[in-house]
Amino acid sequence: RIFYMIKRLVVGPLQENCYIVSCGHNCVIIDPGDEADHIILQIKKDHLEVKGILLTHGHFDHIGAVNELKAYYHADVYATKDTKDMMLNWDENLSIMIGGEKYIVEDVQIIDGTIMLGGMNFKVYETPGHAKGSCLYYYEQENALFTGDTLFKGGCGRIDFPTGSQSAMMQSLSKIKQFTFDADVYPGHGPQSKISLEKENNPYLSF
Repeated sequence: RIFYMIKRLVVGPLQENCYIVSCGHNCVIIDPGDEADHIILQIKKDHLEVKGILLTHGHFDHIGAVNELKAYYHADVYATKDTKDMMLNWDENLSIMIGGEKYIVEDVQIIDGTIMLGGMNFKVYETPGHAKGSCLYYYEQENALFTGDTLFKGGCGRIDFPTGSQSAMMQSLSKIKQFTFDADVYPGHGPQSKISLEKENNPYLSF
């Protein structure tokens, strides 16, 4: 049988969750925010082959290791159109504010709807609010929802950065409230949760 696995690595000064999602020997990396060496070591340890890098949004703490990993694995990077634009703009991606150096990511593949990589199928839900182009990835085989900084356990992402928007965030949270599946939630920071628990307990979903 094929083994599915989701590993979380907490990286960088902002304790960002990078996920390595694998199916057999294939894997994708979601939001490699920092510490490329640490991520490479884990992938080596698990004897995995990288089939792509998926990004939930374009903020520096989620993309800081992308260029290194892209070069090391010759892997394609996938994001929404607006996230692609953000990664070319160091004011919008906050790299000067957080990292102190101007950081851009080029050659990003635009995704829309669904993406299949290494036998893994991800459904893409656009959820702007925390940042333009923010999205969620629903990994159907494992009933796992990677929410980036849109939804946290008991909270949601900040909206006061450039490209943030309260009205967009309300619409995105409303979209999440309408999900009929009860997925495990893998957020961009902090602990895991479940959609049903968030619908019950998250004050940002109580409208």
